[in-house]
Amino acid sequence: GLDNFKFLIKSGTLWTITRNTLLYNIVFIITGNILEVTVAILISRMITKIYKKTLQAVMFLPYFVSSVILGVLAYNLFGYDHGLINSFLTKIGAEKLDIYNTPKYWPIIITITYLIKNVGYGMIIYLSAITGINEEYYEAAQIDGANIFQQVRFITLPLLKPTFITLLIYSMG
Repeated sequence: GLDNFKFLIKSGTLWTITRNTLLYNIVFIITGNILEVTVAILISRMITKIYKKTLQAVMFLPYFVSSVILGVLAYNLFGYDHGLINSFLTKIGAEKLDIYNTPKYWPIIITITYLIKNVGYGMIIYLSAITGINEEYYEAAQIDGANIFQQVRFITLPLLKPTFITLLIYSMG
């Protein structure tokens, strides 16, 4: 019943939990949207269609992986006794790191795993918005002497603004 809520309020950790949740979400929203837009722009500028499609599939694949499986992968990567990183460190003669049991590493680990899992999904949405931009804008910019960075800054990014705002509102929800 309500005993769990009583325990939560009496324990004094409610503020810490709320603060951490808000801070994680702010980091996820900011870094996620920046990476999604960047990756979408980079993929849209690729010349070869095979590389485009392959990279899209590879980037989108982690979205379908369960969070439990990501947790197992993190354990196998950062575990003290048998983790991949510590196995590598011992082979090169370095000292083991207790990454998995050290709290200071976890904000970075959580952020990176979240981004690996979710950037592909947002990238697909931004990529579809970029695909909808009329090529005549880019052709006119090339004729006017705009390089690729100027085309991205003055054409792609302004035309992605409605998509960015929509995804920002969704992520805040």
